[in-house]
Amino acid sequence: MPLTLSALTGDTDLRLQVKHWTRETDPMVTGAHVSELLRPSEWLAGGEILMTIGLLLPVTVTAEDCRSYVRDVKAGGAVALALGLGSDLPHQSVPRTLAEAAAAEDLPLFGVPEDVPFIAITSAVYKALVADERQSLDRLVDLHKALTFSAASGGGLEAIVATWTSATNIGAIVTDPLGLRIVTSDTVGAQPTDEMLRDLANVLAPKGLRSAMKTTVEDIPLEIQPLGTTRLRGFVVLVGDAGSRMPVAITALTSILALEFERRWLSSEPDRHQRARAFQRVLVAESESDAEALLRAAGLTGEEFRCIAVDPGSGAAADLVADLSLTIRGGLIRHTNGGPVEAIVMADTDIEQDLRRFAPNSAAGIGALTTPGTLAASQAQAVAALVTSRNLGHPVTYRRGFTQAWLTNATDLEMAQTFSDAVLAPLTNADPSGALLATVEAWLTANCQIDPAADRLQVHRHTVRTRLRKIEQLIGQPLDQLDTRVELWLALTAKGLHRLPTGRPTT
Repeated sequence: MPLTLSALTGDTDLRLQVKHWTRETDPMVTGAHVSELLRPSEWLAGGEILMTIGLLLPVTVTAEDCRSYVRDVKAGGAVALALGLGSDLPHQSVPRTLAEAAAAEDLPLFGVPEDVPFIAITSAVYKALVADERQSLDRLVDLHKALTFSAASGGGLEAIVATWTSATNIGAIVTDPLGLRIVTSDTVGAQPTDEMLRDLANVLAPKGLRSAMKTTVEDIPLEIQPLGTTRLRGFVVLVGDAGSRMPVAITALTSILALEFERRWLSSEPDRHQRARAFQRVLVAESESDAEALLRAAGLTGEEFRCIAVDPGSGAAADLVADLSLTIRGGLIRHTNGGPVEAIVMADTDIEQDLRRFAPNSAAGIGALTTPGTLAASQAQAVAALVTSRNLGHPVTYRRGFTQAWLTNATDLEMAQTFSDAVLAPLTNADPSGALLATVEAWLTANCQIDPAADRLQVHRHTVRTRLRKIEQLIGQPLDQLDTRVELWLALTAKGLHRLPTGRPTT
């Protein structure tokens, strides 16, 4: 236990004589210092018991002299003043004016008997401090062992947090990088709300692993520490006053929590492979109901979804997949060597915020919202928009309704090809032979008439109707709408322009 003033005065070997002490507080003693200066404050660090024989205090000290002296001692942070007494010392008893000054300034004042040398007080103080440091070290070692055992026992984050709170009586909340809580210790009393945690994460996440902070939110003292080994994986929020004696313990907690996050990531690799396969199955599902069932099995619900494609940069794909896996609720994520990191996300996912936070310098394409059965179109849009994003230097979202402006304002053939690929990829992917593409081109050229298109293709008109229904299913848009027809026609036109040898479209 820390050395308190009451423990020091209770030492029978020292026999300190209390001249003033209200005992309303019992401060900790952090040191012992001897000084005969009348202004010793600049030599004090705070928490000491200051010892003096009053060499520079005259025998007949005035009240004002004593008040000035006591004020200076207190200003230096001393917790008590001890006056050495003796027959051959300046003072045989504590001067009344000094005792009155100590009482007026509420500074504990003690007399030190003649046969008690100051070194005895100094020795008692530092022996107690050493013993306390040893106990603290023992407690820290025990805590570290307990936390390590909790992590090794397979109890996960819950067991680690429970062990911490039981040993320290300090509440802890573990969140993901977005501030969404994962684990909360059972003994936390007043605690930050979910909104407060998200606000704190919004402020700290951009700083990554340098985002530690102490703050007070609605009178609740908090200490927030980042979790992760090479990249930010989450936060631990300590609820309550951890005090100045806990830094090493907190470091032990954050290190073990960070390792647990990494263990969870590694152990989930089989599940990630399974979800990557599910991603592909959704894109090639034969019907709307099949695609919807696959998404529901993966934890994705709703009527509309979208795909994203993110350029991971050099050697950072695994980290980006890890970040998105932690933050995109229910997202299906995949990555193939040399390709972008792709994900299927629900409509309410704030993907632009996630990209700003975890891939701020990466090119990214965001496909349009669509139904489960036509996610292949959104995926093609995302990949195509990714090419444009690399040119523009910021994430690009594919939106329907701006097709003409996109193509007209394209500054080079690569942007035209990006648009063409986004619109036509569902058809070319589903039918590499080109029959679907040829059918829609013939149908549009024939002013959307079945019979002339069939004659042009030299197939039966029922074949054209069947192919057009398949095209509607693949692109997720009805062909009887003018916007859909214009978009397909411009995409076919852009595809033709891309083949021109001049390098630019001609008129």
